[in-house]
Amino acid sequence: MEPLLWGLGAVLVFGALAYGLRLVRADPLGHLSVEDRALIKEPARRRRGKSPFTWFGQRVGPEISGVMGASYRNFVSTRLVYAQSQEFASPADFFAMKARLLLIFGLGAVALFMFTQNVLFPLLVVILGFFLPDLILYSAGRRRQEEIEDALPDFLDVLAVTVSAGLSFRGALQRVLERTEGPLAVEMQTALRQMDVGTSRYEAFRDMKERTKSQSMEAFVTALMQSEDLGSPLVESLDQIATDLRQKRAQRARQEASKASPKIASVVTLIMVPGTMVLLLVSIWYVADIDFGTLFGE
Repeated sequence: MEPLLWGLGAVLVFGALAYGLRLVRADPLGHLSVEDRALIKEPARRRRGKSPFTWFGQRVGPEISGVMGASYRNFVSTRLVYAQSQEFASPADFFAMKARLLLIFGLGAVALFMFTQNVLFPLLVVILGFFLPDLILYSAGRRRQEEIEDALPDFLDVLAVTVSAGLSFRGALQRVLERTEGPLAVEMQTALRQMDVGTSRYEAFRDMKERTKSQSMEAFVTALMQSEDLGSPLVESLDQIATDLRQKRAQRARQEASKASPKIASVVTLIMVPGTMVLLLVSIWYVADIDFGTLFGE
């Protein structure tokens, strides 16, 4: 009976942790625009004040940032540039969330220790809560880079058609961006704004390549710079890059599909086969009405 109570207690603790994490990350105003959210949230923030979790995150977040060191802060800043996540507008928001999750998971670890009297599992819970923002940030950055790579071939096709119609490269890029959305459009708009304030095309697109760290984007920028330096036809270069990127995307899809087969086999082996064996043995035992006491001479 005691192991059952421990198991139920562990389930309740992890359920409370998941619910707390959902409350921390929830944004009821996510469907509104940035301007509307600012108009609503600022007066509400002044009326309600800070919640205990927000206050704790703002107070302890800078302390965690100082303890982790300059190299880790630079790493986080770079990842924030890659991800461009709405959850982390700045390194301060990232470390504030890390502090809040550390508090929530720490309370859950204390409750788990009271149920199990074991230090290992509560320690693992605290470590998970501390590094969970890193996993969220990494996942957001990877997802954003994949979106950029998937959208780039179609973007280049439309750009090539627009350039072939007689527009300059900058005018064609501006025309295509008026009808394009997503992370790729955001990066291109940033490059155009840099050129508007006097940055050269080479520096603007080089900065964009550094912000994304995408192989497809690197190939596009490299071909664009070579076309500008050597005077090769830009339309042909854009068509060739789009074709190469589609081939790479198809190859990546085949690789992902090949990785799915071992995962499915492991799930079947570890979950379905033992469950089926247990079901068969229990069914045989009930149908045959076997007396195990007689079999073992008791």
